[in-house]
Amino acid sequence: MPREMKLPTLVVKALTDSGYDLLSTAEDGWFLAGISGTPIRVAVRVSGQGVLLAGPEPNAMERIGLIPVIQQPPRGMASAGLAADAAQLYDVLRVLHSLQTHPASVLSAKVEARLAAIPATERTNEVRQRIGQDVFREALLELWEGRCALSGSDLPLSLLRASHAKPWSLADDTERLDPFNGLLLAVHYDALFDQGLITFGDDGSLLVSSLLSQDARKTLHLDDFTSLRLILPGHIEYLNFHRKNIAKQ
Repeated sequence: MPREMKLPTLVVKALTDSGYDLLSTAEDGWFLAGISGTPIRVAVRVSGQGVLLAGPEPNAMERIGLIPVIQQPPRGMASAGLAADAAQLYDVLRVLHSLQTHPASVLSAKVEARLAAIPATERTNEVRQRIGQDVFREALLELWEGRCALSGSDLPLSLLRASHAKPWSLADDTERLDPFNGLLLAVHYDALFDQGLITFGDDGSLLVSSLLSQDARKTLHLDDFTSLRLILPGHIEYLNFHRKNIAKQ
């Protein structure tokens, strides 16, 4: 490969550290990378402002917080965005890897595969929901790196729950399995979130219901944390729903 067509070492390292393999060059200075053994692809291009990333899913780059660009993505890619620095590049590649390996369509296929192993007479709505929740939790465990989204605590996995911002009963099939509709929370924060006693602002800030006394706040360590560890544009629609429909003042 000619010298001028090489990606900077830092970009290649960010890709490989995030689970992507550099595959080939594409048109107009773009490079293709993928995840071994899968059809998953991402395109990368260095610009004067940072690193451009493009993917095949519409709006995907905007949902993970990349800066919108007018740059035309290469063929086969539907959205593009700009990572302004190395820290953001590493962050978005980690999130992108998780979302690309656990899109709602793949999670839905996992649910159906697990249901197929159960006798037809036992495939009730309750069983479907339980399996769906299990699959959803597995995706959130990866996205949140196995730690509570609020406290960051490295708890036993049995003490972490996949909390829906837009509840299962009110969500459509895609929303139920969309990782952005979930927060991985320690069991006590999951219960509070589920009951609307805590919620989160568009910036991830923790909002606590006035129904909780100061003693309760202290016991639950709610004054120890101010915001979610990670907040991306894809979360905002769901958190807004939770504040308007689930949260208690």
